[in-house]
Amino acid sequence: MQYGWSGKILYIDLSSKSFYVEDTASYKTFIGGRGINQWLLFKLMDKDVAPLAPESTIILGAGPFVGTLVPGANRLSVDFKNVITNGVGSGNCGGQFAAEMKFAGYDHIIIYGKAAKPVYLYIVNDRVYFRDASLLWGKDTWETETIIKQRENDVALKTLTIGVGGENLVKFSCLMGDRGRAVGYGGSGAVFGSKKLKAIAVKGTLPVRIFNPEGFIKKLKNFNQVLENSDHVAIHREGGTLFAYLKPGQDRPHGVRNMSDDFWSAEAIACVTRDKFDKYLKRRQSCFNCPVYCSGIYEIKSLKCEGVQANTLRAFGSNLDLRSPEKILNANALANLYGLDVDQTSAVISWAIECFENGIINEDDTGGIQLRWGHGDSLLKMIENIAFRKGFGNILAEGVYEASKIVGRGSDRYAVLVKKNSIMEASMRSARAWALGVVTSTKGAGHLRGAPAIEMKEISSEISTKIFGIEDVSDPRAYKNKAKLVTWQEFYKGVIDIMGICSLITMWMDTSLFTLEDIADFYRLITGEESSPEELLTTGEKIHNIERAFNLLHAGFDRKDDMPPDKFVNIPVSDGKFKGEKIDLDKWNEMLDEYYICHNWDIRTGRPTKNCLEKLGLEEIIISLRNNNIIV
Repeated sequence: MQYGWSGKILYIDLSSKSFYVEDTASYKTFIGGRGINQWLLFKLMDKDVAPLAPESTIILGAGPFVGTLVPGANRLSVDFKNVITNGVGSGNCGGQFAAEMKFAGYDHIIIYGKAAKPVYLYIVNDRVYFRDASLLWGKDTWETETIIKQRENDVALKTLTIGVGGENLVKFSCLMGDRGRAVGYGGSGAVFGSKKLKAIAVKGTLPVRIFNPEGFIKKLKNFNQVLENSDHVAIHREGGTLFAYLKPGQDRPHGVRNMSDDFWSAEAIACVTRDKFDKYLKRRQSCFNCPVYCSGIYEIKSLKCEGVQANTLRAFGSNLDLRSPEKILNANALANLYGLDVDQTSAVISWAIECFENGIINEDDTGGIQLRWGHGDSLLKMIENIAFRKGFGNILAEGVYEASKIVGRGSDRYAVLVKKNSIMEASMRSARAWALGVVTSTKGAGHLRGAPAIEMKEISSEISTKIFGIEDVSDPRAYKNKAKLVTWQEFYKGVIDIMGICSLITMWMDTSLFTLEDIADFYRLITGEESSPEELLTTGEKIHNIERAFNLLHAGFDRKDDMPPDKFVNIPVSDGKFKGEKIDLDKWNEMLDEYYICHNWDIRTGRPTKNCLEKLGLEEIIISLRNNNIIV
C-alpha cells in the first residue's frame, strides 16, 4: 500500500489518443512534485527537440503532502522546456487541481504528442477521455471551465485551461488553474496550445492514505498553533500579499518604469493601497486546505479575476507607473482570461513604452497606440493585441528578447534580460541575496528559486547562525554571506516544491514556519519514509543540479548567463531609503565565486563538477553531458 503518494504516473500521448500508467515508486529518490518532474524531464526531453514540437514533454506533479491536511499543501508543479530560453521551464500554481489529481490516483501526468484537432482531457480516476474541444477554441479560460463543467454535468471538476494566448502560442502564455491560479514563467500555455490541448478536467474519489494517522493529527494540531501565532500569517490573512507588500510604503523597493528604478513615491503608492481595490472585492478566496485566504475574487466592469496580489501591482502598477486601481484590475482580469503571465506581459509592454518614449518606435509601429507611462487604456489595448497577435502585439508576443531583435534600432539597450528572459522584480539594486537568487534562477530569472525574502526581515545573528549556519544576513545591501543564504534557499525551495507546499507560509518569509524538522516529521508520519533535515536538503540540492545541467545541455547557460542586466549596474536608486544603491560588478563577481564554491561548481564556468554530480548520485547526468561533448 502507498502512503502519501497516490502511486501512479499517467502518460498521455495526444497524437495517438492513448495512455498508460507507471508506478511512482521507481522515482521515490526524487520524492515527488518538482523533483520527479525534473528528473523525468531531463530523461525524456532530447536537447534537439524544440519546446513547441509535438515530441516535447510537459509534466504535472503533486508531492506527497498534497491532498492531505497539511496546511497550504496544494501546489501543482509544471515542468517543461522553456519556450523563450530553451532551458528549464518550470511553474507552480495553487488552487484545487493538484489535490484533485491526487484523488484521481495520479502523482504525475506526462503529456506529449499533438492532437489532430483541439481536445481537452477529462480524467475520472482510472478513466481518461479525449474530448473534442473545437468549439472551445477561441474561448477564454473562464468560459472554457464553465462549458466543460456543463458538458460533463459536474460543477465539482477541477481544471487547467489555456486562453487565446496559449492557442496563439504567445511565448509567455500560461496555464490557468481553477480560472485564477497561473503557472507563470516559461510559456506553459504555448506548450499546451502547440499540442492543441485546450484543457484538463479532473475528478477523483480515491483517498490519499496516511501512514500514522494518530501521530499526524497530533503533529498537525501543534503546527496549526504555530501558524496561528505567526504575525506573517496574520498580515497575509488580513489583506493578502498586496497588503504585506505595501506595508513599508516608499521604503519598499519596487520595480519602476521597465526596471529603471527601485523607488516609487508615497504619492504613487497612496493611489493603489489595499482599500482602493477592496471596493471591487466580491469574496475572499483560498486554495485547497489553506488557512490563510490570501486571495480574492474581484469584479471590474463585468470582468472577474482572482487577485490582486503583490506581483499584480508591481507588474501593472509600478513597472508601468500606472496608478489606477481600476485599470490594474482590468489588466489582471484580461491576463487571467487570455492566459498570460502578468510579469512577462508587463515586461514586454514596459520595454515597448521605453522604446516609444525614446523615439525608437512610434505610432506607425504600434498601429496608432500611444505607449506612455501611466496610460491604462493603451495598456489594455496592447494586452488584447498580444493575446490575439494583432499588429505590434504580434511582435510583443515573442517576448522582449526576440522583439528587440525584430525591432532593432538599438531597442536592445532597454531590454532587461537574464538568460534571454525578462526580469520584472523588486529590490534588484538594494538586496544582494535577492538579486543573486533572481539572476541565477534556473527558470531564467524569477524570485521563486533562490531569492530569499527573509533577507528583508533583519533577523538576528543568533537565528541566522542557528538556521542557516551563517553569522549575519541582516543588511540587504551587504554582499557578505549572501551566496550561502541563496544556496540554502535554493535547496530548501526544492524541498518545498517536491512536497507540494505553498512558499508563502514557509521559512521563505517566517523562520518559524515549515522548518526542515517540521517537514521531516510530516514526511515520516504521512509516508512512513525516514528522511532527516540534512537528507531533505541534499534532495533539494540534487534537484537544483538537475536543472542546472538541463540548462547547460539545452541552452548552453553557464557563468556568462549569471550576470545582472546593465540597468542594475549603471542606474542607481533615485530616492528613498536605498537612494544611490546599485550593483557593484566587482563585488557581484566575488559573490558569484562564493556561490559556485557553495555548490561545488567550477568557478570559471559555473558548471556542475563531476565530483558534485557523483556525490549526489547523478552519474546519468555526467554520461548525458559527456555524450553531448560537454565536459564536467
